Amino acid sequence: MTTNDPAWQFFAALQSEADPHSVDRSSARDEALDAVLDELVTDPAPNKDILRTRFYSLCRNRLSKHSHRRALERGRFRASHRRGGTDVGSVLLIPPARNVFDQIAYGQLTNLIRTVLLEEEFILLLEIAEGHSYADMASDRNTTVTSLKSKAFRVRAKVRNSRIAATLRYGLT
Repeated sequence: MTTNDPAWQFFAALQSEADPHSVDRSSARDEALDAVLDELVTDPAPNKDILRTRFYSLCRNRLSKHSHRRALERGRFRASHRRGGTDVGSVLLIPPARNVFDQIAYGQLTNLIRTVLLEEEFILLLEIAEGHSYADMASDRNTTVTSLKSKAFRVRAKVRNSRIAATLRYGLT
């Protein structure tokens, strides 16, 4: 490992290059530099051309990873509750306060769901919707978390396959 090795000289040249303008490109470049440095330490005399190919390949792969992750996050935090508005990107908005129409619709939907479920099944879905943990619910019901999750899956499937499924899917008309 001397500074006269062409691979080390190439690595030094890579470090002195200007950072790209994009944050994602800069992060990808930093990750690729770390990986190349680790490989340089383990194999002190690699070929300069192989090192160059490896670096640019890692940069492309890391940039693809960052772009894919950003696309996933944008889809996960889409503002799906906006009424009559457009999506505002990856900003997670606070849902609007419920009004009278929301209360009426909520009451109609719960009554509709109650027509196909037993009271115990409805309460189970309601507790899940309110954010109760499966562990607490399982201990309250004296069962295992796995069996509770299975039961919740079957209850959801019962609603999905019921006669009211189309109404739930497309809204009350």
